[in-house]
Amino acid sequence: MRALLRLIGQRIGLSYDDVVSWLREQNSLAAIEERLLRAGYGAAIVGVDQAAARLASDIHGEYLHAAREATDWLDGKVTDRLIRFDVASPQIVTRARANQLDLVQGFELEQNQIAQQVARRAIAESATHGINPRRIAQDFRDSIGLTAQQEHWVANYRRALESGEYLRATGYELGSGQADRTLRRLARDSEVLTPAQVDDFVERYRQNAITYRAETIARTEALRNAHDGVDDAFRQAITRGDVQADQLDVEWHAGPATSDARPDHQAMDGKRVRFGEDFVFPDGVRMSGPGDPRGGAKHNANCRCTKSVAFRAES
Repeated sequence: MRALLRLIGQRIGLSYDDVVSWLREQNSLAAIEERLLRAGYGAAIVGVDQAAARLASDIHGEYLHAAREATDWLDGKVTDRLIRFDVASPQIVTRARANQLDLVQGFELEQNQIAQQVARRAIAESATHGINPRRIAQDFRDSIGLTAQQEHWVANYRRALESGEYLRATGYELGSGQADRTLRRLARDSEVLTPAQVDDFVERYRQNAITYRAETIARTEALRNAHDGVDDAFRQAITRGDVQADQLDVEWHAGPATSDARPDHQAMDGKRVRFGEDFVFPDGVRMSGPGDPRGGAKHNANCRCTKSVAFRAES
């Protein structure tokens, strides 16, 4: 399972990077500026729905990959029949539609909220400094693929650089030591960045934010989809009579015991339940395994736990 999570996480992260790159290609600085002048803030960014659908499709593909891996493992254990994962079953089709709808709506909602944040800031700044369509277009393009907090960081970073407040731009979260050293030297020597250099610094900072965002999404979606895929593969096999539920044990494996690890999750390490039963945490929360939405952010955000399924040892 850990190997499967690593592989799926890497591929989801790459998919997110690819989707964001594609979305930026559809929204050049000049195109955004033209749309702002012609149709206003609401039309600044296009293609969000298509990008969301592409990401959702890739993530569902990883769910199917996990299900097939589990089926292949089970096929090697049950030698008296051929075991395959039925992607066309009504349950799997329904899950695919629901997952795609959730992912698309979530991605679109997040991007719309960020666009509204950029628009509100543009309105406030234009009242003081006048309307600058190119600056507003830069903010919209910088915001693609980020969270609202990250967009705020990127916008502040750009403004600090453009105003020559280089020391204020150092020490930013998601910044780099190399960039900070360069900015300190510029402040010391009273040198000034050109607009092109400002764009280069901001782009590197923005890419750090995108990388962090991709890693977070990859970890969360890999955790959920890998475990869901494995669970559904076993459910199908149980429904067909290929294996009995009481033959299977599910074990919780806590993530690394780092300083930020959840004590509740560390306490669950090695706990076993029968397939289909819930793990029960000390706080009373019930989860089928890592990534179960019932755990909420409290138990799922940046969780690095896994679970495994194995045949119950003969007593």
